[in-house]
Amino acid sequence: MSGITSVLLIYQMMSASEAPSQALAILQYALLACSLIGLVGSVVMSLQER
Repeated sequence: MSGITSVLLIYQMMSASEAPSQALAILQYALLACSLIGLVGSVVMSLQER
């Protein structure tokens, strides 16, 4: 799920036709960071279970 979220956020940020407000840009980057941290955490936990 976090991988899908990361891809979707990156796509939305790269395909924007105009610059978002500063608050929205900060929110998007914070959500992207959280989703990437979640993705890495999920992969690490999956590898540790093996």
